[in-house]
Amino acid sequence: MRRLLVGIGASGAFLAALSCHPAGNGTRASIAPDSLRGIVSITGTAFEQQIALRSDNHVTPLAALTADSLALSRLGGVEVLVIGTRTGDRFHVDRFTAVSVAGAPVVDGILRDDGGRLSLETAQGRMTLGNPPTALRNLIAARVWIGGPLDSGPNTFGVIVPPKK
Repeated sequence: MRRLLVGIGASGAFLAALSCHPAGNGTRASIAPDSLRGIVSITGTAFEQQIALRSDNHVTPLAALTADSLALSRLGGVEVLVIGTRTGDRFHVDRFTAVSVAGAPVVDGILRDDGGRLSLETAQGRMTLGNPPTALRNLIAARVWIGGPLDSGPNTFGVIVPPKK
């Protein structure tokens, strides 16, 4: 009898705890984000391109919305941090950030013209570029990565998302 009462009590406690946590709705939004860091690898043709991330001797295929796929396809050979969810052997990208190029750190952001001075708008705020390459003046509002000392240059850069025309 005592064993039965303990079992009923434990079952009641379990059901009470379960009722405190609403069931997920089964969408990707209910799944906690994951992250992955590695080098973007592009294979295939322009018609059928595959984007993957190489990290720790492992290749993970990436799935992304069209705009992010286009942006990632411009980052072949660049180290990125992707945030999203893993489903089986594929990683679904929600967002990404360029981290390094050829082993050197870079900053990822939107290029802005602040009264004639160029700055890079990042998640941490705007960073004024001290001696930017002249070619950056044609890329205002583009998402770019910039390497080298931002305050003094010289800088290297690459386009992630071109400016809208």
